Amino acid sequence: MTDQTHAPPEVTTPRDRRRAIWRRVLWGGGGFAAVCVVAGIAGVTYLTHGNLGPFVARRASAMLGREVQVAAMHVTPGAWLKIDVENARLANIAGGSEPDMVRVGHLSFEVRAISLLHGPAILRHLALSDVRVLVERTPQKLPNWRFGAAALTPPKPAATPQMVSPQTASPDDRRHYPTLLDARIVNGEVIYRTAHGASFRTTLKTVTIDTRNADTPVSFAVDGAYNDVPVRMTATLQPFSALRRIRDPYGIDLQATSGDMVMTFRGTAVDPLNADGIVGAVSVKTETSKSLMAIAGMAGPQDVALRMAGQFAHDGNLWTITGGEGAVKDNPMTVSLLRFVEGMRGQPDHVTADIAFSRLDLNEFLGDRKASDTASKDMVLDIDRAPDPLIDAKVSVGSLSYNVLHFSNMALAASVMPGVVSVERLALDYLGARLNASGRMQAVDGGGAHVSAVVDVNGLDIQKLRQTLGFASVPLQGRLDLRMTADATQRTLNAAVHEADVAAAVSMTGGRIDRTVIGAASTDLRMIFRRPKGMTPVACLLGVVNAHAGVGSALPLRVRTAEGTISGNARFDLNRKWFNLIFGSQASTTSSFALDIPVQVSGGFSSPRILPARWTADGRSMLAETSRLNALPVGVRQFAMRNPCYRPGGR
Repeated sequence: MTDQTHAPPEVTTPRDRRRAIWRRVLWGGGGFAAVCVVAGIAGVTYLTHGNLGPFVARRASAMLGREVQVAAMHVTPGAWLKIDVENARLANIAGGSEPDMVRVGHLSFEVRAISLLHGPAILRHLALSDVRVLVERTPQKLPNWRFGAAALTPPKPAATPQMVSPQTASPDDRRHYPTLLDARIVNGEVIYRTAHGASFRTTLKTVTIDTRNADTPVSFAVDGAYNDVPVRMTATLQPFSALRRIRDPYGIDLQATSGDMVMTFRGTAVDPLNADGIVGAVSVKTETSKSLMAIAGMAGPQDVALRMAGQFAHDGNLWTITGGEGAVKDNPMTVSLLRFVEGMRGQPDHVTADIAFSRLDLNEFLGDRKASDTASKDMVLDIDRAPDPLIDAKVSVGSLSYNVLHFSNMALAASVMPGVVSVERLALDYLGARLNASGRMQAVDGGGAHVSAVVDVNGLDIQKLRQTLGFASVPLQGRLDLRMTADATQRTLNAAVHEADVAAAVSMTGGRIDRTVIGAASTDLRMIFRRPKGMTPVACLLGVVNAHAGVGSALPLRVRTAEGTISGNARFDLNRKWFNLIFGSQASTTSSFALDIPVQVSGGFSSPRILPARWTADGRSMLAETSRLNALPVGVRQFAMRNPCYRPGGR
């Protein structure tokens, strides 16, 4: 029996060939679909249960140019993809103070799947916990919050006297920034560290963000603390669609409260994600300044009521307030300029201020205000050898009170530098006179400071001065000019005033003196029969004073009139309010009836005794000696030499 094999029928027609091709396509397509289904099921299973953390970390590290670590990341597919991240960290910039810039304990959110295809992405239900962010600049002024090429570009210098426009900020590309519909952050911390190492810590107890869609305003709220001071903040921000328009400043309306402090800001930011390029109206109000001082990280009085409103700007390491108006306690003020420049690491910050007060009572800041105790107020001369910040300030005051003294129209230009407080200019009105002064306080070993000053006074009314000093009525009227230098090394301002070494020259080229004084000084016999009445003009007056700790002498002391020239010398003690004055006439300038017997006036300021005296040989020599002026400081000596009474002969 023959074995027979059955072969498939031969395809001989085109129709048969087409059928065979379709059978192969269908079998192949079905197999490919089965493979895709199996791969999809495997992919979904991997996304749901697999760990994408290492993969995402590698991609993020390459994109940001810094190491990123992600312990775990899981994705749950759906119309809204759910993403969960555990224990992630972002490395700090090279040269940073700590290894990590960001650490996150847990992060989860949902993203609308279709928005990943058409963009921008839409996110919701963002939850973030146990997060720590360090924001800082390196010693080379590089910010750690910029990445890629931008991270290697230092900011423009800001330590210039001119205000830098905040519009120069360079915003990040926000055109594809996602819309975040709602978010909640708990247990967070953000540390801002300046380039010279000062740290400002923001604790985030809770943070919430809420908006309906990309075109509606964003509600933002924070419950936390700043420098351990509780702070609550609420804000209304422009929609996310506005955030993506990088050419337009982004609108911010914010209010923050801490204790009795309320701060508001309404303005825009060129670079809101980096809190840069900010400009707008700001206001601050507090009854005690306690929270404000703590937030600023400064030690200072915490019973000072403050209110102020002005224009605020922040650009890089430059912060400014202009056009400010408000009050400190009950002292109204305006702020033309308040500028703060962050120093580089190891270098101090720099503050520039131009402030005007319509009135200022310094006694309110030196302790409890009691009228009976104002004379005891004092100011400690504690000069910092490494001050932070450095200060350049201009202050003007319409009416100023310090201790029992009252001044007006004060203008001050001062600076605080390492170990030195310098007063480039101090000008004020006192007792009808204009005072112009300059000086400096320099730290000394052992504490306290060396104080030096140069003072010019023009137009000081004699009668007002003697009333202030407690003198009895004096027979001289008119206005004095004065040039004075003072030096002291003390621990407090009052002690420096009391213990200073003083050299001064007092000058008058007008005014009047009682004729009785001329007659008494020359012992004019005509006074036996009649007492001269009225005042006689003063051609010139000159007195040169040297004193230490309120005790000193006035020599020479000369007054020239048409009826005679008086010369004298005096010793005084301002602490005991005591003086001893001997004066007499120059015989060549008085009438033939004058005996030219000197007179001594001695005793307390309020009740001196007047007695006849006599010149000794040494006394007359001292009156004629002008070489004593050579020992005076140059400025005082030149001032005295311009007075016609400088020459002892009266010419």
